[in-house]
Amino acid sequence: MKDKIFMIAFVLVLGSVWTTALVGVDAWTSPIIEKHTQAKQRASILKALGISYEEGNIDAAFAGNVEKSEDGGLEVYRSREGAIAFKIAGSGVQDQISGVLALEKDLKTIKGITIVAQKETPGLGDRVFEPETLARFKGKVLFPEFHILPPGRASKENEVDGVTSATLTCQALQKILNAEAKKYRDAIKGRVE
Repeated sequence: MKDKIFMIAFVLVLGSVWTTALVGVDAWTSPIIEKHTQAKQRASILKALGISYEEGNIDAAFAGNVEKSEDGGLEVYRSREGAIAFKIAGSGVQDQISGVLALEKDLKTIKGITIVAQKETPGLGDRVFEPETLARFKGKVLFPEFHILPPGRASKENEVDGVTSATLTCQALQKILNAEAKKYRDAIKGRVE
């Protein structure tokens, strides 16, 4: 009986020590993680808007070039030149795709796209998010509807060539871009034009 009481007391003490340690580590690391996450988000917004920055100077570049506001309940980031950026997210083939879409001040023309998180198939679907692929989107028009077509078929201002063997990921990105752009454009229409 004495051994059982000792065992229970030992487990309770050890559990309490580990719980306290985990809570302490969480309290210590949470602000660090939050700061890193914020810097990563700001860097994505700056990159989508085409604003250059240095790694150690993201906050200053952001503060000097971008203004955050809420339009229609949605977060919108405006550059000094009048372009806007906003976070995008939606379902990919494998998991969520999230990033930032920036539009010129006409609210129709793509200024830039950055992808923050995606888990598409390595070597296939993830090729859609490579910088040289996303660079093709710049200057394309999103409205009335944007299309990502099989390679070699894009000919209109609202079309871009997709990536061979990544048809489903291209379709998922097309759906995300159209849905998110319409949602944000409807929320801020008339305030920027």
